[in-house]
Amino acid sequence: MSIRITVMTLVVLFLAGYAWRNWFNALLGGIVLFAFLEHPDMPRRIAGVPGLNLWNLLFLSIGFAWLSQLAEEGSEWDIPRGVKTALWLFVTVLVLAFLRAFIDPSSFYVGTRLDLFLDYFINPLKFLLPALMLYDGCRTRDRVFIALAAILSVYFILALLSIKSMGLHFDLSSGDELSARAARRLAKDVGYHRVDLSMMLAGAGWAVIAFSFYFKRWAVKLMLCGASGVILLGQAVTGGRTGYATWGLIGLTLCVVKWRKLLPLIPLAVAVVVIFVPAVRDRMFQGFGKTEGNFVSNTDDSEITAGRSRIWPYVIQEIEKSPVVGHGRNAMQRTGLAAWLLDSLSEEFGHPHNAYLEYLLDNGILGFLCGLPIFWLLLTRSYGLFRDREDMVFEVTGGVALALLLALLIAGLGAQTFYPREGVVPMWAALAVALRVWVQRENTVDGGPVFPEDASLDSDREESWTIADESLQPERVSYQG
Repeated sequence: MSIRITVMTLVVLFLAGYAWRNWFNALLGGIVLFAFLEHPDMPRRIAGVPGLNLWNLLFLSIGFAWLSQLAEEGSEWDIPRGVKTALWLFVTVLVLAFLRAFIDPSSFYVGTRLDLFLDYFINPLKFLLPALMLYDGCRTRDRVFIALAAILSVYFILALLSIKSMGLHFDLSSGDELSARAARRLAKDVGYHRVDLSMMLAGAGWAVIAFSFYFKRWAVKLMLCGASGVILLGQAVTGGRTGYATWGLIGLTLCVVKWRKLLPLIPLAVAVVVIFVPAVRDRMFQGFGKTEGNFVSNTDDSEITAGRSRIWPYVIQEIEKSPVVGHGRNAMQRTGLAAWLLDSLSEEFGHPHNAYLEYLLDNGILGFLCGLPIFWLLLTRSYGLFRDREDMVFEVTGGVALALLLALLIAGLGAQTFYPREGVVPMWAALAVALRVWVQRENTVDGGPVFPEDASLDSDREESWTIADESLQPERVSYQG
């Protein structure tokens, strides 16, 4: 056993035991460890038992500790009715999609029913558990603050690991070389696929900017802006073009909605990355108007979309075969479409590379309409918090959650999935924190305290932590509900 695995094992065992003293702090430690969850060195099984690993043991301990302390803390389970209904529908669609795959995996699926049970039932539900516990736990300002800090630290660590893995090779002037190197190195050294990393870091860079508004001191703000720059560089070296576009669209959305004075930051950041990592420029414009001598060729849609535009028509045809209820989970494989694409078009796609098409293929229009409203509800509540200037904690929490959710919704057009998995655990956690803050705001009566401790907080201390410097605040935009 390597030193790295030994240290990680000791940390997990400590957190598993500490959870019975303070489950909330242990949960935050467990969330931070998601930065290392997919590292190849981390053992996937203990004693060869499927599903028995360090991560499952840790969150099993935290979960039981949380349940045992629920009665002692006397917390009310106050998820808003609409969100609760949407969440139940989302989980129901997930379970039904799994059951259809479990009952009929088809001859095209390579694996066992135990694999289906663990990958498509246990894991998705397990990855929602930290969010549920965070929603229950973030009932004070201090807990909201440290929860956001823990969530964002996951992305910062992933950015550092990506940069360390790729190295700052400024001679990488080829987009193909950048993409190939990222595919080879990141999976080996970080564990997450480069496309997933690009999506995750696209939202994280802007989420850190949102978090910086929580502080009054310029030194802290500049430090967090530097962290956002590190995350941007970490995303750049992934070579994920969908992630590049996602980063720009998230920034444009947030700046137009509220941060208008930060609009020049977008082209400036792009220019800096392109100058220092020329391969990013080549990767961004790959497939657009190639120049050959004195002639400029037409754009290549297939190259721009990395072959996605070739397979999407066939995915849509498969959706039309069962448009109402779909084909069940992992339909791309189980229907034989993936095998056909490989044989007929020499295109290797085990996934539609479009989260919306995947959800329609698996669950049909009915499942689409039942399963996705949870994202819309959480999006609108995060947006409402982001626009609210009554309390800085509203703006900060809403901005972090909004940036991370927009990353999934936008990048979902070219990749990703709406099923819960490792890479979106921090996003769901941020959404849970935002929902808790939204509920606290809605429960405020006649300008009363938002959090229980507000009534006794010293005004000087509160101001020093939660009111941003006016000189850095963006142009004020009136909130319209």
